[in-house]
Amino acid sequence: MSDVSESKNPHKIAFLFLIYDKINKEEYWNKFFKDVDPSKYSIYIHYKTNKPLKFFEKYKLKNCIPTEYGGITLIHAHNVLFQEAYKDPDNYKFINLSGACIPFKSFDFIYNFLTKDEKGYFNTTPQSQCFPRCNNLLQFYPKEVIQKSANWFILNRDLVEILALKDKKYIDTRYKDIKASEEHYFITEIYYNNIRYQIVETMNFAEKATTFTNWKGYDYKYVNKEDGVKNYKYITKEEWEYLKESPCLFGRKFYPECVITSGEIKKRKFCSIQ
Repeated sequence: MSDVSESKNPHKIAFLFLIYDKINKEEYWNKFFKDVDPSKYSIYIHYKTNKPLKFFEKYKLKNCIPTEYGGITLIHAHNVLFQEAYKDPDNYKFINLSGACIPFKSFDFIYNFLTKDEKGYFNTTPQSQCFPRCNNLLQFYPKEVIQKSANWFILNRDLVEILALKDKKYIDTRYKDIKASEEHYFITEIYYNNIRYQIVETMNFAEKATTFTNWKGYDYKYVNKEDGVKNYKYITKEEWEYLKESPCLFGRKFYPECVITSGEIKKRKFCSIQ
């Protein structure tokens, strides 16, 4: 890949949304892209249910596939997005986003951050989380390359070509019986193909990953007391400011009605996320 300064055309950042039927904070995203040079970004949306979007309807793919929560279809849906985005030769980095994601930084900050290098970005979890879930993969891969990562990662063009464009008939054979196989496929194939040098890895972090997610058990300043991942129906001003200053570029899971609170939630001093 060529250096940014040598590129004839501006590098684009591809924003790839994998959604059920909506982008929770669509208004917030619309403001994020407002007044940004359109030559610097592209947007692609793969949906499960086709409900009209207020601002981003024109970015929906025409070739969305049926998906099932936790199933192998999510690998294929991600790859449909990658394949479509790869068609634009100016797309330089490819960001996986859910409908519950929001940006923590300005477009310019994210653009400058992602175009300063040629790396992809993954938040990798301890390998112990792979087993026994991935026991079936042991017949295809050495144990040490079987890995798990957060589903919300960033690829470069080389990684898209390797992981999404080449003949992938083996995906169904190897990954079909693996729960949440999309958490394993992309990072395992990177390890297996000896291309870790193409990615920057954070290890099971909440606020140091490119996409923040607050899972229970993370060593995070604002402890998640819920089971599993915290869904933000509100966020305190203190935590919001902390995340805005963190290394994270994006965050999830933020509900459509999520607001910032000043002080305790019971005081009902709310303000919208703007």
